[in-house]
Amino acid sequence: MAGTGIGRLALWMRRARIPAPDDAVAPEIPSGTGPLLLVQTAPEARAAFAQVQRRLMRSRPDLRIFDAGDPSPAQAELLMQAGPAAVLLMGTDLPAALIQAASRRGLPIVLAEGRFSPEDTAWTLKASARRELLRQVRAILVTDPASRLVALRMGADRRRVTLTGPVAEIRDPLPCSEAERSVIAQLLRGRHAWLAASVPPDEEQAVLTAHHAALAQSHRALLFLAPRDPDRIAPLAEAIEASGLTVARRSLDEDPTDDVHVMLTDGPTEMGLWYRLAPVTYLGGTLGGDDAAARHPFEPAALGSAIVHGPHTDRFAAEWQQLRGAGAARQVADADDLAAAIAELSQPDLIATLASNAWTVSTGGADVTLRICAPVLDAIGKATP
Repeated sequence: MAGTGIGRLALWMRRARIPAPDDAVAPEIPSGTGPLLLVQTAPEARAAFAQVQRRLMRSRPDLRIFDAGDPSPAQAELLMQAGPAAVLLMGTDLPAALIQAASRRGLPIVLAEGRFSPEDTAWTLKASARRELLRQVRAILVTDPASRLVALRMGADRRRVTLTGPVAEIRDPLPCSEAERSVIAQLLRGRHAWLAASVPPDEEQAVLTAHHAALAQSHRALLFLAPRDPDRIAPLAEAIEASGLTVARRSLDEDPTDDVHVMLTDGPTEMGLWYRLAPVTYLGGTLGGDDAAARHPFEPAALGSAIVHGPHTDRFAAEWQQLRGAGAARQVADADDLAAAIAELSQPDLIATLASNAWTVSTGGADVTLRICAPVLDAIGKATP
């Protein structure tokens, strides 16, 4: 997109509006002899930067990182006098003074977790200034295809724009007793099992209806039912038995033997165990809309369990978006849809595809973090004698 002259004019006007300080305060640069990296992090990218920072420090323990923020022109000049090796920008912000000062000295600038909107291509002074600043960035790593297209329309060199995806939260797999898992797995002996996790009372009937559908598909199917409220275990057991199904209770140390149709867990405890035993997990609260205490979708994903969920996913919206975009979760609209999905997902090949995609997404944060660190470490390496 044309408009470089307008962008430069917008930046000049912005700089002219900033009063020159009588004396800018020298920044407190971290001591040491290692290379200096200047960082500016937008609020929405702070969690992502924490992961990037850990990876950078693991690769370069001598690295000095300084939070430059959005400095004034005078402050940016003082930062340049500290001899930084590179600049890393995380998120949507494009700090003008910092970018211009670094660009004048030929410092490599890396933008990661980049998100751009159609407003960035508008014919306004603000948008023109952002386009001019973006042209001075050496590596532009964006989170989504739409941002990539906008960056190109903003005039960024196609060779400098890379679609990495967002830095997903990296969660350690929930633990469990391996001895316990092995014993129960032996009892299952190839039975199809699925888990309904953190199920609120208003979804209990939908889950039980879905299990009847699973039993119609496979008469040995087993449901691990984890109610959100442990006080629901006793009345649930009575209701399930009244419907003609056999129940085992974890709280009574009962086992899921061949004649058991439903295993009632102790509620929210031992989730790492049930995720490992169940090839399919429905995450409760997402069907009826009561997702205030919903489990994080990366919990089952990281342990190889295919995920089914309802339409209400506000609590972990970003994570659900990543899973859906990768074909890593099955969304259902209502109780009938849940029953159909659970019955269909008794087929191993369908389960394997969903579970594999989900595992890739849940562990993908590490890969994106490495892709962000690569150009930063390369720039630092070239700048270090």
